[in-house]
Amino acid sequence: MKKTLIAITVLLSSVSCFADEGKTITKTDESQTASTNAPEPIELGKQYAALPTNPSPDKEVIEFFSFNCPSCFRFEIQNQGSQTIGQSLPEGVKFKRYHLEDFGALAKELAQAWAVANVLGIEDKASDALYNAVQKDKTIKTADDIKIVFEKLGISGEVYDKTKDNFLVKAFMAQQADAIKEMKPESIPTIIVNRKFYIIANKLNRTSDEAFINDYARVTAFVAGLDPNAKVKEKTHSNKK
Repeated sequence: MKKTLIAITVLLSSVSCFADEGKTITKTDESQTASTNAPEPIELGKQYAALPTNPSPDKEVIEFFSFNCPSCFRFEIQNQGSQTIGQSLPEGVKFKRYHLEDFGALAKELAQAWAVANVLGIEDKASDALYNAVQKDKTIKTADDIKIVFEKLGISGEVYDKTKDNFLVKAFMAQQADAIKEMKPESIPTIIVNRKFYIIANKLNRTSDEAFINDYARVTAFVAGLDPNAKVKEKTHSNKK
């Protein structure tokens, strides 16, 4: 039986989830805009849906991403989506970010670099640096180029190689791989809450990039506060084939 899935045919890629830039609102539209900008009630089957999986024992939010993904770059670096979502979560909810191991060039090496960054406690700086090196500067062509990025962050190639073989990095890689295998993200960035609910990105407020990110954070925080073991009363999105 297939586990599912992150109905990412429904989520769409982030590029399509961002609103077109450059829109302006005239004074004659102010009353209509005020109504449009009012937060929509958060409903199961609308902004989020349930997966037929067992919830995680601990409260957690997982973001699947890749440094090779232009949509992720826009979501995380240009619009601070991960930071906004992370700051919005209820106390006690862990925010985890897992890098896909089969998306784009050097995917395995970049996923390992992400594990190294987490073990060294420099994930925020490394995230920015690796995104810019891959998406903006396009300087990462080989595994050695990844080490150069870390050297600029004060981590020597020797320390990087030593850390890469650390059991903590191997453990992070195993957890990352297990999460990818279990939830099978088909599009990124994707947010999964308690391994039980996914956020339907194309149902969020898309009037602007800022509104989209803020609504993403609002809905994620709401879902993170739900009891994942509670019985789902409404019909959920199904993606069985």
